[in-house]
Amino acid sequence: MFDERKPITTLAGVKAFASYLFFDLETVFHPDDDFAEYVRCSDCHASFSPIKAERLNQRMSECHHVCRSAGVDVCEQMDIAVDYFGMMAAGISPDEARKALYFDFNGTQ
Repeated sequence: MFDERKPITTLAGVKAFASYLFFDLETVFHPDDDFAEYVRCSDCHASFSPIKAERLNQRMSECHHVCRSAGVDVCEQMDIAVDYFGMMAAGISPDEARKALYFDFNGTQ
């Protein structure tokens, strides 16, 4: 499982963070957004505590740095939702799509 306290230093870590946000935290996110501004639709309260939002923002900042250093686009590296829904539109079950797209922190699927 992803450890949000551990710094992201590789592209595998970037993918693992995207998997964690989308599948584990059930968050539809954009790499340029501040996690402190996320709200739950059900009650309009903050989705994350200030401490958790700060930690998630730090990990996202690291994702930007890793992607910039590797010469790749952070949005393309973190586009889990598009891939997930595209697979389901192609007839793949949600469970199989998740298995295919979920990355652990060490880069394994």
